[in-house]
Amino acid sequence: MLKVYSFEKGLVKPSSSEDLISASVCWTDCTKPTQEELKDISEKANIPLTDLQEVLDEEERPKVSDLEEYSLIIVRTPSEENGDISTTPIAMFVSKKKNNVITVSLNETKAIAKMEGLVKANKIELYEKGTGFFIYRLIDIILNEYFAILDKIEESIDETENNVVTKAERFTVRNIFSVKKTLIFFQRALIANREVITAIEKEYLTNIDKKNIKRFRTLYNDVTQLIEAVGTYRDILTGILDVYLSSVSNNLNKVIKTLTIISSFVLIPTLIASIYGMNFANNGPFNMPELYWKYGYFFALGLMAISIIATYVYFKRKKWM
Repeated sequence: MLKVYSFEKGLVKPSSSEDLISASVCWTDCTKPTQEELKDISEKANIPLTDLQEVLDEEERPKVSDLEEYSLIIVRTPSEENGDISTTPIAMFVSKKKNNVITVSLNETKAIAKMEGLVKANKIELYEKGTGFFIYRLIDIILNEYFAILDKIEESIDETENNVVTKAERFTVRNIFSVKKTLIFFQRALIANREVITAIEKEYLTNIDKKNIKRFRTLYNDVTQLIEAVGTYRDILTGILDVYLSSVSNNLNKVIKTLTIISSFVLIPTLIASIYGMNFANNGPFNMPELYWKYGYFFALGLMAISIIATYVYFKRKKWM
């Protein structure tokens, strides 16, 4: 989908890709582009088609490149699809000769949607503040998306921690590994994004004016804070996983302990019953005298009852029960 917004002093209006040819101040956003749209941008903005196609790689890493007509900035932004959170690249082509910006992305993102909302509300002034400020605001929005998702992850971690303490279940482990996977994606993307911000700060891009370069120091501090937060959350999740494994092990030990106690209560009565159940013939001096005793049955039951009581008292004294 191709959208073009033309900027005039105090005014923003929808336009067409023809503004890429003229000297108009414009922002062109291309999300999920078709080949025809890429060719149209390539021809009118004088950007090689291969460069446009290359940035649509889902695994494209953040970087800063100096092209003939444009400077290329690629950063990764959070992306959510079917409940799975990962990151996706956004490419920004900043014109060297004209006051315009082209953004290209493979997937729809909240960052671009918010930027579009600000542009429509006339809160982003590309005409007066220039492309450097536009890039700064877009990267700032992207970092804010990371902050928003990390806030949700923090709440999820707190809930998971409570569940582990109160009741350890299998779905808890799935949640832990799902969040850790997201944090791994975030850490890789944020470290690479920090390198991009550092490159801009070092004035590797000549078409971003110095007064706007100073703004990127704030972004550098934000991305560093995000990286530290991601590392902290990963450590917390590792600790929660250890607690979960310990809890599962303790629960298993409790079950085994209970079964052992029950088996101990049954073991001695079973032994007594086995002895008196041998039924050897009474034809010698070494056979059981109780076999033909009229109180033999009650005597055996009494032994069983005494053995159970004795076992119970022993376990109580040992504090095993």
